Amino acid sequence: MKAIVLAGGTGECMRPLTEGFPKPLLRIAGLPLIEYVIRGLDEIKVSEYVVVVSDKRVAEYVEERLGSRVEIISQKRKEIEGALVDSLEYIGTEDKFILAYSDIIAPSEMYRYLIETYSTSGATAVLTVVPIVNTETYGVAKVDFTSGRVIDIVEKPSPPLSPSTLALGGAYILPRRVALYVKDGLSLPEAFSREIEAGRVVPFMWNGDWIDVGYPWDILSANYVVLNWLKISRISTKAKIASTAIVEGPVIIEDGAEIDHYAVVKGPAYIGPSTFIGKSAFVREYSSIEEGSVIGAFSEVKRSSLQPHASTGSYVLLIDSVLGPNAVVEPRVTVMSRIEKDLHIVRQLPLQGIVKKYRKLGIFVAPNSRIKASITLGPGMFIHLDGTISNIVSTT
Repeated sequence: MKAIVLAGGTGECMRPLTEGFPKPLLRIAGLPLIEYVIRGLDEIKVSEYVVVVSDKRVAEYVEERLGSRVEIISQKRKEIEGALVDSLEYIGTEDKFILAYSDIIAPSEMYRYLIETYSTSGATAVLTVVPIVNTETYGVAKVDFTSGRVIDIVEKPSPPLSPSTLALGGAYILPRRVALYVKDGLSLPEAFSREIEAGRVVPFMWNGDWIDVGYPWDILSANYVVLNWLKISRISTKAKIASTAIVEGPVIIEDGAEIDHYAVVKGPAYIGPSTFIGKSAFVREYSSIEEGSVIGAFSEVKRSSLQPHASTGSYVLLIDSVLGPNAVVEPRVTVMSRIEKDLHIVRQLPLQGIVKKYRKLGIFVAPNSRIKASITLGPGMFIHLDGTISNIVSTT
């Protein structure tokens, strides 16, 4: 079976992190988003890939990663449906194919169980479904558990009207005719519904770790998931750790990383290649400091992601935030992250706090942008590439 991997589009809902940067290459604990999907598909021995892209940087990464096993397609039509139609000729005459989204974080086992469900069910299509709390940003499947079939698909229902709390999980095994339905003008959920009428569609119920990275703060949730997979520390012998620094695991510290005197790294955390953690800095749990990033002296970073070559100056407090690639935070910037109870934000946020549990969200900074020194920001602020700052008012 061929795997069609959708890695195109502009990533509008991920702005400002995707302003001038492709979403599939945003990093989670050292790996681009798309790499998690590729590793899952490699787990089930996929030998042929068709990857639909909108950015040459994604094409270059995929080509280097997969070599002769991949056919790269430049997306010409819009949305998921357009990408699927663009890839149709590469599906060929094969009756079945795997459709996978490049922004799903899940362990490789999910893909293995998906293929096992297909092999044993006799179904014409298998849809991964995942239990979720809020349905408004997902396609939702209605399942008849008596017959073991999917009987309806609803796109992004409001919670009171949702037929279930089972989100479509972004990995499917489909007959070729589903792509033909889309070519004929149906949306993908409508094509699934047509297949429900024409064939036998069964759910693959996945209850394990799963994050659909569709909004900037999903990067933070993905870090939670992936860093929780760490059970032991892995510290490179090529890293330079000062004798007075403190490292509490589990942590990954890559080649060329440097941790200065009196700095503290408290896991689970990821410290990427050629990073620098300044004197007396504190990197706290669930932080991911990606390749080439710098944390200034006496700064504290907590539950945050510094994408490649991002940096903070000294005396910075960065909490529940994501800095895009090459973003710069000048010295003495403070980020406040506690959000008000009445602010509606789609997607569930991890509750934070020792005494009381609160929703927290910091700042999200566009690639190649700069935050001036000695200001206070947050909660829920977007810093855009053109220098403008906006707040999350409502994400519905």
